[in-house]
Amino acid sequence: MSDSALRGCDEPLQVSFDVALLDLDGVVYRGDHAVPHAPTALAEAREGGMLMMFVTNNASRTPDVVARHLTDLGMPTGPEEVTTAAQAAARMVAESADQDTRVLAIGGEGLRQALRAEGLTLVDTADDEPTVVVQGLEKSLSWTDLAEATYAILAGASHVATNLDSTLPTDRGLALGNGSLVAAVVHATGVQPRAAGKPQPEIFQQAASRAGARHPIVVGDRLDTDLAGARAAGYPGLHVLTGVDGPAELLRARRAERPSYLGTDLRALKVAHPAPQRGEGGRWTCRDAVAQVQDQTVLVRRGDSEIDLDAGAELTLDELRAACAAAWAASDEAGVSTVLPAPGGTVVVASD
Repeated sequence: MSDSALRGCDEPLQVSFDVALLDLDGVVYRGDHAVPHAPTALAEAREGGMLMMFVTNNASRTPDVVARHLTDLGMPTGPEEVTTAAQAAARMVAESADQDTRVLAIGGEGLRQALRAEGLTLVDTADDEPTVVVQGLEKSLSWTDLAEATYAILAGASHVATNLDSTLPTDRGLALGNGSLVAAVVHATGVQPRAAGKPQPEIFQQAASRAGARHPIVVGDRLDTDLAGARAAGYPGLHVLTGVDGPAELLRARRAERPSYLGTDLRALKVAHPAPQRGEGGRWTCRDAVAQVQDQTVLVRRGDSEIDLDAGAELTLDELRAACAAAWAASDEAGVSTVLPAPGGTVVVASD
């Protein structure tokens, strides 16, 4: 029996799991465009009885705005099918709130709406003596906003962050994320905040609860947020290759970030998934694919030849599954996060 993090599933994932907890950017859309195959794949999964819950670290947009965007891209969605980091933070505050709780919201309307929905009392400045500062990203935030947070925290308010993402993607590249602005406040106050968004488990647990899930699966494209969060919440994770992390990152994935299933895109929901199996001599197989680690590189056997992944290669998905299982096992046995050096060539998976 396999002891790889990758699991087998004899039925399509959309049959075995009742709710998909889906990341947005890189999984279902890229900015103003749907990821190829995503609308059709989600529609087919819904027709098969699978529920959808879209989970985002974006705290500035309300669920209504997110749902309209998805609907406009051909994926009809209601606001009740969206869970944001703002909602997760608001729930976190509400769970320990009492009649004296007053919240200073440093963020946009998405954050304020989420806090009001939990029945929390909002104040406008540090002079109103807030007991909690909740900080979420809003691109119009200024020095004045961060100063108000600093005044309140130094006066004794606790600090909650919707998420700690250091960067966010824009059409010009990576820019400051909420975590970078939170870091400025932390530097000024010396107070570390509690965080509610990915990779914390609470946002996934709240999303699953809202959906009434009994057997949820997390679907994402980033190992350090989506898949790490899935593991922290105790849920299986499907990693798709349409976003941030590709084969090179998967091969070097830390134990706490490894997915349960791999797919090229969301069509992976409608198929069964084979589990890699350990063989002799450190070899791992996945159906006809064979891989092993030798001299700090992964070798994939194809016919009578071996492909050294350090030099780059185009693999089948089964070959990537076997290669990941081999790399992860070798890393675990060596007691390190990964035995593989920085990648040399580029490894890609053949598209269908």
